[in-house]
Amino acid sequence: MKKKIRIIINPISGSGKHKKAEEAIRKFLDSNSFDAEIILTKQKGDFTTLSRQAVEQNYAAVIVVGGDGSINEAVQALNGSNTALGIVPFGSGNGLARHLKLPSSLKKSIECINRFQFQKIDTANVNDYTFASISGFGFDAHIAQLFIKTKKRGLWNYVKITFSAFSRFSNQDYTYILDGKRFSKKAFMIVIANSNQFGNDFIISPKASLIDGLLDICVVQKPKMYQIPFFLFQVLFKKAHLSKLIEIQKGKAVQLELKNSTYMNIDGESLELKGTIRISINPLSLLVIS
Repeated sequence: MKKKIRIIINPISGSGKHKKAEEAIRKFLDSNSFDAEIILTKQKGDFTTLSRQAVEQNYAAVIVVGGDGSINEAVQALNGSNTALGIVPFGSGNGLARHLKLPSSLKKSIECINRFQFQKIDTANVNDYTFASISGFGFDAHIAQLFIKTKKRGLWNYVKITFSAFSRFSNQDYTYILDGKRFSKKAFMIVIANSNQFGNDFIISPKASLIDGLLDICVVQKPKMYQIPFFLFQVLFKKAHLSKLIEIQKGKAVQLELKNSTYMNIDGESLELKGTIRISINPLSLLVIS
């Protein structure tokens, strides 16, 4: 019997090259194994709605053709279900796909779907919102908010926004409770890492694991100008955990009290939060085609 799968494509991801993705799917997907439907999203939230429908109708998998933001929308519905997440990386950073070492080419991504092999990975909750890869406060959340506002996608635009905003953003005060222990720190950003990276192999926590039942809390200090080249070297070559600018703690649950409304980066999306923020791990809660 053919496996019923739903393929959802974000026509904005990958600089609008969705037609190329559709052509590759129709060419390389194993039609003898799958009863597949292809749907293009029209607005924010469609990945969640369409994935929830697939879960309710017992689809074997939802295949996301998009980036981390698209995956994050789908995860809201797929987490804790028997419907697997498949990924055809088609975004600006593709952080989760890179951590999972999924192929980047369309053909090889679809061949991976054809093999239909699975693994379970951890996810995490921010209050009632789920993420699979990275969340955080501070500079990364600020950049995520700026990036969302621009119409241009891609790595180069992300880099330009980051360098433009860098000088105007400073360390801030944070107090949080990690597994019952209170910490007060100044930080440029606090990254809660389930996977190891933001995307584009910008690896903030090289030893982060998607299957260890733990979150990596990365407290990052603002580098001085002369420190930036070496800091970037460490991040890009999987040595960030050795940096004097990064302190990494591991735990299952983090709680923060926000005095003011604050933006949080959640898998590249920007979410405005206030009050009590509870972040906790969901061990092995998401089925992923790998």
